[in-house]
Amino acid sequence: MKQVIRIIIAWLYFMMAGEVFAGINDGFTIDMATLKAGKLQIFTEEFKVEGEGKRKRVIGVILINKPPGDVWEVLKDWDSMGQYVPGLKYYKTIHTITPIDDMNNGETLIEGELDVPIVTVTYTVNVTFRASENYRVEWHLLSEKQIQKYCDSNIPVKANSSGLKSIEGFGYLEAVDDGLKTVYTYAPIVEISIPIPGFVERYISKSSLKGYLNAVKKHVESKEK
Repeated sequence: MKQVIRIIIAWLYFMMAGEVFAGINDGFTIDMATLKAGKLQIFTEEFKVEGEGKRKRVIGVILINKPPGDVWEVLKDWDSMGQYVPGLKYYKTIHTITPIDDMNNGETLIEGELDVPIVTVTYTVNVTFRASENYRVEWHLLSEKQIQKYCDSNIPVKANSSGLKSIEGFGYLEAVDDGLKTVYTYAPIVEISIPIPGFVERYISKSSLKGYLNAVKKHVESKEK
């Protein structure tokens, strides 16, 4: 598996020729003119984690021409994302920790499989839904100990593909134009356990971010009321 990941990394180096990242932001400023022109805004942000020092993440922002409630109905349906998100073979809910309630808050375990060059990558994330907090979604990769704990409780969870250190992130929605449109902010982190430059990991995040955000926008806007 490590050899395969090295091949993927080499491919990414080749693909990165001419790629320019946005600077590190202490917070970030949304340019509505850019968003209304149908373009993504992408930022690289540095943040502190207790006990880990500084880390960096990629943040994408997109304008969706539908109200937040319509976007939320799509965002909480992870099981359908494999039908329209590029590079994603499937997502499926394997266990509900807390059912999504009338306030649209809940917590689930979701297994996913990515189709990347040469290899498939399988993993399970814990996902929380908080519509009461700006329609916020957060997710993090289950650790080996967490996976074993679930398996011991007769909740079958597959081992994550080797080479993955972390998959985590968050997203939230903000209403604009009198609630008729939505600004969607999405901040994923992908980290690989073998030594590679941080900017390569951020490139992986950035590539998946662009495909995901554009796919969500297209999918939401194509739905009839």
